[in-house]
Amino acid sequence: MTAMEFEGRTEREAVAKAAAELGSESFDVEVLEKTGGLFGRSKVRIRVRALTAIPDPMGSGDSVSNGNNGKNRKSRSQETRKIVKEPEVPVEPPSEDVLKAISAFVEGMIERMGFTGTASQKDQDGAKLIFEITSESSNILIGKKGKNLDALQLLANVYLNRVAGDETPWRVVLDTEGYRARREDSLVRMAHRVADEAARTRSSRLLEPMNPFERRLVHTAINDRDDVVTKSEGDGLYKRVRIMAKGASRGRSRNRR
Repeated sequence: MTAMEFEGRTEREAVAKAAAELGSESFDVEVLEKTGGLFGRSKVRIRVRALTAIPDPMGSGDSVSNGNNGKNRKSRSQETRKIVKEPEVPVEPPSEDVLKAISAFVEGMIERMGFTGTASQKDQDGAKLIFEITSESSNILIGKKGKNLDALQLLANVYLNRVAGDETPWRVVLDTEGYRARREDSLVRMAHRVADEAARTRSSRLLEPMNPFERRLVHTAINDRDDVVTKSEGDGLYKRVRIMAKGASRGRSRNRR
């Protein structure tokens, strides 16, 4: 998105005008000018740019470009996934009764959502119990940027604690149609692209809110770069990652969502 400028009597009013014009509040805000005083008519002028968004693997824009840059990104994504993969921990698999209970619970939740599908254990990676959901409504079960799948996975883990105890070492991971791997690739490619931009412009970029796993993936993806640094900002489960050029002033712009 090309940078656009808006004016208002206050910064809040200028931001509101930008949001109304763009139909969204997902943009970076840079204050260009503040005039006026206690008795004069005040004016604030801002410049806005689109907030960097994480590409959605279910969208049409997630494919890797055909040029050399696309190939390089894909290789770097795969390499990073090897780096961030958690070391295998020898954990005994749960009983068949527990696995069947988890499958039945997930399938029951899908049915309550108004869809049909099956959930079967696909693999075990350390303490992670990976279940594959097969459904004709996979896109809906995944939801926008995986939010529905994450919510279903959270419920499955709550249920796991009920049937296996609060001290259980296992964790349920739900996947369908290879979404998790595609999401990781999207995050890693995005992290490098934004890092390149931040380093080139000697500025910082604030990404959209992400869960702890996704934030760790972004941090680790560019951890070995010597031109940028990362930091999580915000409160709660879904925090945001700031990617900033080393030596750049964070106060040059303020990001907003």
